[in-house]
Amino acid sequence: FFRRKMKILFLNHDLSPYTGAGRFFISLTSALKHLAPDLAIRVATSEDLITTNKLKLLWNLPKILRMARDSDLVHALDGWPYGFLGAFCAAVSGTKLVITAIGTGGVKPLYSFWQRPLLRWSYHRADKLVAVSRHTRDEILRVAPSLNIEVINHGVDRQKFQSTASGQSLVAKPYLLSVGAWKKRKGLEYSIAAFDLLREKIPNLNYAILSNPPEEIKKKYDQVQFLSGLSERDLASLYQNAELFILLPQDDNKDIEGFGLIYLEAAAAGLPVIGAKNTSAEDAVSDGKNGILVDGQNPKEAAEAMERILGNQESRSRMSQESLAFAKSMTWEKAAESYKKIYNELQSRNS
Repeated sequence: FFRRKMKILFLNHDLSPYTGAGRFFISLTSALKHLAPDLAIRVATSEDLITTNKLKLLWNLPKILRMARDSDLVHALDGWPYGFLGAFCAAVSGTKLVITAIGTGGVKPLYSFWQRPLLRWSYHRADKLVAVSRHTRDEILRVAPSLNIEVINHGVDRQKFQSTASGQSLVAKPYLLSVGAWKKRKGLEYSIAAFDLLREKIPNLNYAILSNPPEEIKKKYDQVQFLSGLSERDLASLYQNAELFILLPQDDNKDIEGFGLIYLEAAAAGLPVIGAKNTSAEDAVSDGKNGILVDGQNPKEAAEAMERILGNQESRSRMSQESLAFAKSMTWEKAAESYKKIYNELQSRNS
């Protein structure tokens, strides 16, 4: 795997399996350790050393620098603040630096008066700059067109969503499914509007959203069943019993979806998917094969796309098989191999 045992320091938001940042770190490093069991991985997160309290961060900075000096490579997962902190550590310690721009943290600071020069410097300082989707890459290049950015997509743990699910459906069938925190960038208001239009054609259709919005939102959208706190077994059941998956991401002042891992999770469960054009969904959905990309702010277009799928069992079955095939091609092993190549190239420069 490596010419000698390698030590990598990751800078990340958290280690939770229930957040995008945590799942990315866990999935990627698990795949890397499978390729190289003796790979030494350390991590500093916003839950411990990379605190938002500036005085505490200054207090922790010497420890983070020692960890960087004792590593062959620093890998920052997103641009701000992890990429900036990684660039500072790399500049002081001489350690090689990889930054993976994921989404909002890799893009939105580029529109801030004071963060923009710092993040641009960090991106130029990195020995390798990666984006998790073409959309994230292109958003960065709008502001810093001279950067060289490689795209490495996320993978998906297919077995998790193809495992034996709990027998009884958690939601009355048939139902649509969305998954995501109640944030404007998720576009859930648009998918709910599309559902309302579709239900005029399919009156018995239901809609489940795995999210935990405020009570006033639940009351406002009482036609939707909101779920939260599911076990992995129940989550698999929720996916497997749905008719199709929909999410229409929005650009909320550069608060964006970086990749759209939930599209891959839905595909792994064999669901046709509806996503939004000109978003990260373009990397996570095979348009016209396992799903349809629509104007994310046009509920009528989304409803019509869903009706075409649900109204034709042959089409739905074909898309379901395409989803399974697409998920099979998007593995964490594939992503880890791409990062392995980068690590090896940077290690060879130190030799």
